[in-house]
Amino acid sequence: MPLPREEKERRMWSRLTMVWALYYFLAFTLGNIPQYMQKTIWFGASLVGLATIRVFWRRVRLRQVPREGGLLVLFALWTLTGFLSVSDMPIFMRFLKLILELASIVTLVSIVLEHSGDARWFYLAFVGVAVVRILTADEPISVERIADTQIVARIASANAVGYYSVLGMIGALGLFKETKRLWHWALLAAGGGLGLYGVVLSVSRGAFAALIATAILWPMLCLVGGSRFKMKAVLGALLALILAYWVFQFVIQDTYMGTRFVRSTHMEDRSTQIRFDLVFVGLRIFAENPIFGCGLGQFGVVSGTGYYAHNEVAEILSTTGLPGFFLYFSVYVMAWHRLTRSLQGPCSALFAYRINMARMILLILLVSGSLSRPNFISQDTMFLLALVVGISHWAERMRRMQVRWAPPPASPWAPGFGQPAGAAGLGLPAAGWPGAVPPAPNPSART
Repeated sequence: MPLPREEKERRMWSRLTMVWALYYFLAFTLGNIPQYMQKTIWFGASLVGLATIRVFWRRVRLRQVPREGGLLVLFALWTLTGFLSVSDMPIFMRFLKLILELASIVTLVSIVLEHSGDARWFYLAFVGVAVVRILTADEPISVERIADTQIVARIASANAVGYYSVLGMIGALGLFKETKRLWHWALLAAGGGLGLYGVVLSVSRGAFAALIATAILWPMLCLVGGSRFKMKAVLGALLALILAYWVFQFVIQDTYMGTRFVRSTHMEDRSTQIRFDLVFVGLRIFAENPIFGCGLGQFGVVSGTGYYAHNEVAEILSTTGLPGFFLYFSVYVMAWHRLTRSLQGPCSALFAYRINMARMILLILLVSGSLSRPNFISQDTMFLLALVVGISHWAERMRRMQVRWAPPPASPWAPGFGQPAGAAGLGLPAAGWPGAVPPAPNPSART
């Protein structure tokens, strides 16, 4: 039996989502091995590009490009104004390349996810990258390794491993509602536990802060907000928060991660003091040139520190000025408003869970950006922002389809008059579309 046209379209977009997720997985696993790095990136990018062009050529028009992608293109163009005041041209060109990558990834991936809604492939890729990076770290897995409170040496690429581990835990949480099989939940719990181990092993304070934000936001925002049975969800959220608090106490008291984190909160760590001072340096540079900033990537040169600001707000304000700040963070604001609007009105528990996962990710990006890393030049979190923007457009699209399918009020003279057949009549089964908001039932229908 031939599939309806809408179902064929959905499967095609879903396959393209899987291709992008696979590229992410390979780029951050095999692509981190020096002898395979260039081959993986360029060969993989070529294949993904060909697959994307093939789908986009007849199905995507310029007016369908998300506004967030346009804002990031304008952000990239605005950074060119710093060309006149650049002191270190290689750094400027490196940052510009990364911003162009950000605009491209967010635009393309968000279009793909808008039509497929299959964020689960990216969540699975996040878990896969975390598992591979932790298992291939230069330190074997052992409780003794993370419980040594006097350790000095850190693992190679510690901050990167820490953030990959956080993304792995986010991926496991994102897949939590996508299945009801116990052995799937067991695998996700194992992946999440390995992600927690990776964060503690990395001794990355920024990653640990993002993990704390996840532990607080997920029970309240996703577990409760994405459930039909609120009392059970509240009890589950309380249990999750108690478990998270117990794990937090263990990490703080019995691991080097905890020792380093506590020293940072008391400003007893020199690197923490330096990062704190860098924020004020960034604000001072911004005050001196609030419109154009000191030039993209020039913070370390102008401040004389040789560092970037370790704070996304201070980095963008000081290097691109107020216009750059508004252009970039408007993407966050627009995605948040779109996601929030999509939750208004009746919807399935799975739909609400997916939207709240995207909102949680957006908040975690803000937390990690304000505490430790500039996400706008971090290639791993570029995909995370693209996922949020894509899901926000997908959710809006589902809402529009719900309105289109909803039956109008019946005429008092002709009951049932003008009521459409619903999703099935359109050839688009609500249950088959990932997380689709089911149309309102037709009271006049007979089985």
